[in-house]
Amino acid sequence: MGVLGGLRDDFLCCQLVVGGLSSALWKALQKTQLVSVYPLVMTTPEQEHVEWQAQRLAALTAADGWLSLIGLEWLEDGEYAVGSAVDCKVRLEAAPPYAGVLRVAGGTAAWYPTEGPAMAMETDAHGSPTTVAVARYRFLVIERDGRLAMRIKDPEAPTRRDFRGIDRFPFDPAWILRGSWDGEVARFKVLDQACILRPQRAVARPLQFVFADRTSGRETYGGGRFLFATPAADGQLALDFNRAINPPCVFTPFATCPLPTRENRLPMAVTAGERYDGR
Repeated sequence: MGVLGGLRDDFLCCQLVVGGLSSALWKALQKTQLVSVYPLVMTTPEQEHVEWQAQRLAALTAADGWLSLIGLEWLEDGEYAVGSAVDCKVRLEAAPPYAGVLRVAGGTAAWYPTEGPAMAMETDAHGSPTTVAVARYRFLVIERDGRLAMRIKDPEAPTRRDFRGIDRFPFDPAWILRGSWDGEVARFKVLDQACILRPQRAVARPLQFVFADRTSGRETYGGGRFLFATPAADGQLALDFNRAINPPCVFTPFATCPLPTRENRLPMAVTAGERYDGR
């Protein structure tokens, strides 16, 4: 067997690391098409976590992310004029004087712009809500406990402009836990102690868990943190608490956040994921 043939077998068994190859050997591998068949791209859990952190930060700081929220208007049946005029119920200083009217009746909402066709407003209750653009602003209608509210976003919001980052515990692979999903709750162990977490919606993918632990109110947000996970077809579940995130309420007063249930209050300190110092 030739040298390159042996290397192919070694790769299958040992997964060669690109950084350890000489330039000459790398070129030789490219000529054999080994690279195209078996891409020598490897990532460690730490590298995957760094990539995930970048995605998390990009979503949070996006022009329409949580940091852009500037208003939450609870809605009753009636009409809500939107614009910069002083008599508008919803005033947006950089909008036209009268951009349009949001009409609410019987648990539904519709937008009647000053210019353009009217549109029914789908809420976030069953998927993606309808988003309306008014100048630089965006607004949508959410539903919480049978009530409607208007959520308003501005890419120039002070919370987005002045954002200074997220405090986190150091990455710890010991907090990547293996568990199981029985269709209702996730079951796992921490230091041989059996734990469960119940998701917000059992049919959602990924599952969203709202949990608290002994760091809550001390090193982390008192209202708990969020953790997302997707069960495999065989019911196995990876719970990576390094990816436990602060709820939107940490970043804006205009968010509505669920609280952990009693069974989702873990009896140990989860020293992984995002932290919160109260500022």
